[in-house]
Formats: sequence, C-alpha cells, structure tokens
Amino acid sequence: MSYPEPTQLRDQLWSPVQNSALWLGWWVHQVISTDLLLDAFRSVQGPVQLLDATSALTAGIASTEELSGATAPLGDLLRLVRRVTDDVPVSADSRPLVGLVLAGHGDVPALPAGSAAAEAVQRCGAGITLADTDPNTIHVLVPEMKYSEFHESEAVFWQWFVAQGPVPHLPFYSPGEADEHLREAMDRAGELVANSGQSQLRRPDVRLEVGTLADAFGLPGLPPGVSLRASRLLARADYVSAIVETARTSDAGRSFDPMLLPLLRTIRAARMTAVDYAFRELVR
Repeated sequence: MSYPEPTQLRDQLWSPVQNSALWLGWWVHQVISTDLLLDAFRSVQGPVQLLDATSALTAGIASTEELSGATAPLGDLLRLVRRVTDDVPVSADSRPLVGLVLAGHGDVPALPAGSAAAEAVQRCGAGITLADTDPNTIHVLVPEMKYSEFHESEAVFWQWFVAQGPVPHLPFYSPGEADEHLREAMDRAGELVANSGQSQLRRPDVRLEVGTLADAFGLPGLPPGVSLRASRLLARADYVSAIVETARTSDAGRSFDPMLLPLLRTIRAARMTAVDYAFRELVR
C-alpha cells in the first residue's frame, strides 16, 4: 500500500470542498443570498474562481451561445447549478440536492464506476454532487487549482461532469454512529502507537499543536443553521485529523503510518455523513 507524503497529508484529511458544499447547498435551498455565497466561496476556496466552460459544454449542460471561451465567471456556474437542481424533488428521504464526495488512497468515490467524474474525484480528492431529476444521473463539480494567464495568478477551476448509471449510496451512518466509528478508530490507533514504543507524541507542546491544527481545519466556518449534530461531527473529524497530521510530522514521522493512516477513510466517512445529515435536517 502506498501512503501520502507528509506534504500531501492535509489534502487527505480536510478539503475546503466540504465547506463549499454546505454553503452551496444553503444557497440552493434559498437560505442564504447569492452575495453571501460568493463571499463564502472566495473565503473557502480562494479569491479567483472560474467555471471550466469547456467541461460544462462537454457535459451538455450549457450551449456555446451561453458560454464563450474556455472559462466563465463563478456566476455562470451558479446559474447552471440552479438550472439542474430547480425541478428535483426535495425530501429528507431522497438524495440531497447537494452532496459531498471524497476519495483517497484505496477508497474510491461513491460515483458511477469508470466515469470521468469518478476519475476526477479520485485524482483531486473531493467534489460536490448535484442531484438530477433522473435518479440515474448525477452532476459532479470538481475544483482544481491551476494558473490563470488572464488573472496572472493561481485560480480555482471548477470542472463540471455528468455521470450516468446507478449511483452507489454512502454507507448510512447517523452522526452518532459516525462519531463512534471515529472514537473507536482513534482508540485503536492510540493503542497501536502506545504498543509501538514510540514516545514522540508525549512532548509537552503536542496538545497545543493539535488544538491549533483542529482550529485551522475548522476554518473558515459553516453556514448559519447547520445542525448541531453535524457541526459536532465535523469538529470531531477536525480534531482526529489534527492528531494524525501532528503524529506524521513528529520525529517518528512515517513509522506511524500503519497505525494512523487507516483513520483517513473513517475521517472521510464522518465528513460525508455530517454533510449529508446537515442537508436532510435542513429540509425536514
């Protein structure tokens, strides 16, 4: 099994797409204004964000008359999001209009197998899903950081994919169950670390490092009104993520890999569960 390098680890533990999915969903459900959404997107993902117009044209959700050139402004992305979600039935028991999909080493995304969307999420680690009136169709937005010649800076390019076929369902966990899985996985990892004879995690500044990282993972915040159970689960995932990163950047470094990296899948499952639960609670 190959493990992520320390410089790539944070991408495996937390993605800004998590927060972006929640802000976008709050906007789709008309809880927040467009101005607030745009401010949140820029705070979460970065100041320069563009729609990869070529991908939207290839996906067939826009015409060349609507989108000219290789890129389009963020407003065009939002307009297309409205278009595909407006007529989708909404209920607490159906697939949420907006969702979070994560992937990592040995952990394929919950998308139609072999689709370009699944490959993109596997490569980039995270995506935002949009429901369609056809239950066998799913839209996937995948952000990728690239250099923008027009802006002469790094920019987030949102790629749009449409995947056809049965969409695998996420393992259904309640926030309480997902939190318990996190606790159990963390306890197992802690026992393995203790039994390994490593003592590098006992230095006095570890609690401060973990707390600082957990705060960093939790920024820049969630939209107003997110379920308390969902926000608590995300906070737990942030805390466990901080422990993993602190351990891997300690003197022992990658010697902790067999003990800690299995936590990554549990962390991702907790984050997806929290986002899914937040949207279901929003429409109850």
